[in-house]
Amino acid sequence: MLRDSVSTRNLILTTLGFLLAAATIIGLAARRARADEGVPIRATFTVTYAGIPNTAGASFCGGAPLAVNVEAHGAGSSNFGPVSFSLHKTLQPGGPAHGCLQLIAPNGDTLEAIYDLNLGAPNDHQFRLGTGGTLTFTGGTGRFQGASGSATLSAVFANFYPALSFTGGTSNPLQGVAVYSVDGTLSLQQGNQ
Repeated sequence: MLRDSVSTRNLILTTLGFLLAAATIIGLAARRARADEGVPIRATFTVTYAGIPNTAGASFCGGAPLAVNVEAHGAGSSNFGPVSFSLHKTLQPGGPAHGCLQLIAPNGDTLEAIYDLNLGAPNDHQFRLGTGGTLTFTGGTGRFQGASGSATLSAVFANFYPALSFTGGTSNPLQGVAVYSVDGTLSLQQGNQ
């Protein structure tokens, strides 16, 4: 009888061991699947920008050399912490904008993206709403090395001194401020989660 209880106990312990191992494997596989699905990225930024006529035919991130060459810089916050914002793009007034966006963490890690946004016509107070935008993440450095994914992008633009800019017939750059909102999914390499 003692032998039967030892065998039964060994069978129970062995079975529990197999169940524990199976649960661990399933848990690790589920974690890997979640990591492959990506993590949310949400951010808001306030930036200033300047635009000049694109007489040199500049283009960024494989886009067309549109009519206006714009550079923008600013800062904001994201679910990854505070980040700086740097953008070079070309745009067609009232139409598309395309360029290269870089988000920079305080420790120097960068997240790179291709920027696309549709610009609307200004309202009677000279605000423009940027809609239908996307960011396509293309990599980065540090914790963002090998990053991929995409996000929706929207913005509100307000021009400063448009009558003194090149659109008003002078050579001064068009200047303004924009507020951006980003919401999407970012896939990071396993070690960078």
